[in-house]
Amino acid sequence: MGYVTRHGGQPTVYVAGSLFLDIVMAGLGHAPRPGEEQWVAGSGIMPGGVANQAVACARLGLDASVITYVGQDRAGSWVREMLADEHVNMSFAEHTPTQNITVSLVMEGDRALTTHGSDDVPLPPEDLDAPTVFMASLPYLARAKDRIAQWREQGTLVIADTGWDETGEWPREHLDALSVADVFVPNCSEAQHYTRTLTIEDAAEALIEYVPSVVVTCGGEGVHVINREGDTIYCEVFPAIEVEAIDTTGAGDAFSAGFATGLSAGASLADCVHLGQCAAAWTVSKIGGSCAAPHMDDLMGWLTKDSKLEALVGDSVRAVRTKITGVTAQ
Repeated sequence: MGYVTRHGGQPTVYVAGSLFLDIVMAGLGHAPRPGEEQWVAGSGIMPGGVANQAVACARLGLDASVITYVGQDRAGSWVREMLADEHVNMSFAEHTPTQNITVSLVMEGDRALTTHGSDDVPLPPEDLDAPTVFMASLPYLARAKDRIAQWREQGTLVIADTGWDETGEWPREHLDALSVADVFVPNCSEAQHYTRTLTIEDAAEALIEYVPSVVVTCGGEGVHVINREGDTIYCEVFPAIEVEAIDTTGAGDAFSAGFATGLSAGASLADCVHLGQCAAAWTVSKIGGSCAAPHMDDLMGWLTKDSKLEALVGDSVRAVRTKITGVTAQ
């Protein structure tokens, strides 16, 4: 990896994005009505937003740091305390008066969100060393393009993601930021909106013109991967892991964290995808985003109890675990 940093032997990952205090209510029978109170089967309070990826990375064995704003109020103190418990480094975070807060209401396999705060994210500190892996959204990559390009020259692997564009514009200019990325990980809807295509396959083929690898997550339709090496393009579809979804909060973030963990250890693309799928499947079967992220030992234990899961991703999860253990021991 050349000049990238490692802390205590662990691969380092920086995750840039907005930070939230998430309050999750799960098991609503229907959307709330004015004047009504519903008692629900489950709930949780946890750090969210950029913390979903950072906590998932830390639990899987990476040295994770966030580049974000954190509130100086009581809610911000809770977020800092919870992230410290998860061994997520906050030393690159900047202060803001009030903490972003999101309330997530989970019902009928989906969720409704109400949010207060700002989606602003600070640029990386000038003296920050290059990480093993850097994860951020397309708009952020565009803002910090020069700095990220420098890190990439030093060996940093850059994973780009995106979020839903509430304006409906999906500007093609965002895709230009992929010039400093190694992998783009959108979901199928995001991929098709950005490329104005009608199929996942067409979307992936359009996106590979911008970035060496495209990994499109498609829920029950699995993961579509297209990879470019020189003039050769490889395509593969990985079938979905079937689980009963309780809360989809953080599923995409857990996938990206598993994928990043594999990349940081030099695992194959297939092994990275399988670990990402396994991490996401574990997460959706629990309540909450970051607090539902798995540790590597959780996934290893799950493999021993589920023969179908073992057959689908077992070899890959063990391979990445072995590589991470080997890298950390160096």
